[in-house]
Amino acid sequence: ADAFGRRKSMIIITTMIILFALFAFKPLLGSGNALLVFAFLLLGVSLMGLTFGPMGALLPELFPTEVRYTGASFSYNVSSILGASVAPYIAAWLQGNYGLAAVGTYLAAMAALTLI
Repeated sequence: ADAFGRRKSMIIITTMIILFALFAFKPLLGSGNALLVFAFLLLGVSLMGLTFGPMGALLPELFPTEVRYTGASFSYNVSSILGASVAPYIAAWLQGNYGLAAVGTYLAAMAALTLI
C-alpha cells in the first residue's frame, strides 16, 4: 500500500476482486475438481487479505482528527457485522434460485460499491 498509495492499492485490489467474482466462480468453484476449488479458495482469501493492509490506513483518513479512530472503528465494525450477517443468506438464496454465477455477480456488485 505504501509503494502505490492507499487509494490506488484499494482500487487495484477491488478491481481484482470484481474480476475474480465475475470470472472465477463458475469455472473454479463450480468445477467439482478439488484442486480447482482449492485454487478458488486460495485466490479468494488472498484477495480478501490484501484489502486489510491499505484499509487500516485509509479508513482513519476519511474522518476528522477529533473522531478519527471512533469513526474508523465504528464504520468498519458496523459494516463488517451487517455484511457478514446477511451475505451468506443472500448468497445461498441466489445460488438456489439463479445458480453459482449469480453469487459471483453479487460479490462483484458489492465490490463495485467499494469503488464509489
